[in-house]
Amino acid sequence: MKLEFIVNNDGIRLSEELKTHVSRKLYKHIKGYNCPIYLNGEETKTFVLVKKGDIITIHYNKENEINWELYESKLDVRYEDDNYLVVFKRSGLLSIPTKGNPKSLYQEALYYLKENNNELNVSILNRLDKDTEGLVLIAKNTYAASLLQPTHEHITRKYLAYCHGIFDKKEDKIILNIKKDGDNYKRIIASDGKESITNYKVLKEIDGNSLVEFILETGRTHQIRLTSSYLNHPLFGDVIYGNDDIDKLHLTSYYLSFINPFTKEEIKIVEDKPTWLSY
Repeated sequence: MKLEFIVNNDGIRLSEELKTHVSRKLYKHIKGYNCPIYLNGEETKTFVLVKKGDIITIHYNKENEINWELYESKLDVRYEDDNYLVVFKRSGLLSIPTKGNPKSLYQEALYYLKENNNELNVSILNRLDKDTEGLVLIAKNTYAASLLQPTHEHITRKYLAYCHGIFDKKEDKIILNIKKDGDNYKRIIASDGKESITNYKVLKEIDGNSLVEFILETGRTHQIRLTSSYLNHPLFGDVIYGNDDIDKLHLTSYYLSFINPFTKEEIKIVEDKPTWLSY
């Protein structure tokens, strides 16, 4: 992959100029993997001074180290361009594999790219819980991923959920501190946890229960599920934070939008109806 930037500043080191164009993580990758850097077509070092209008070119060829088996599965693609994919993740599929669950959306996306002769380098930008279905944004290369970091500032995510009971407040913003519960997968509310910000709005009341839209300002694991339980309105199908015997979590990432940093176009994908919504 070739990265190319036009210098915007005079008389500063190339390294400092480069940091205005790429994320800190990508800059570390470029340095760590000794990627060739060119200034106006000639290979150079990052300590040289640059001037406005110079052209920096970097040949960045690092691929993800793939330690997981790829397998064929039909990827449900809702949007695709040269740098990004938006797919619909089914419930029961992990975003990233683990030793106990070695199949995931990550491997399915890599297999899809391999079949279409693309670079095998993907970053899942908004991971969903295993039991949560919905829209997921995937970057096809490290640079594309870096341009949408931090993701909560660049990606708008909206969820639909079916919650037990009737909410007293029909709309609110909930701020909680969430952390991992020891070695468990479960999360808990604790003063030393990381801040989570969740906005909700009741859309409809059905048979004494509530169809709710959640909009996230942060992306903590189990954020919606834990927030709903905290409000005493756990999600239907939530066996971790609720007390349900329903076999499907009623939570869907139904709306995803972002400004494509390459084209400056707004990309917006809306899922018409969750698989669990029957009315």
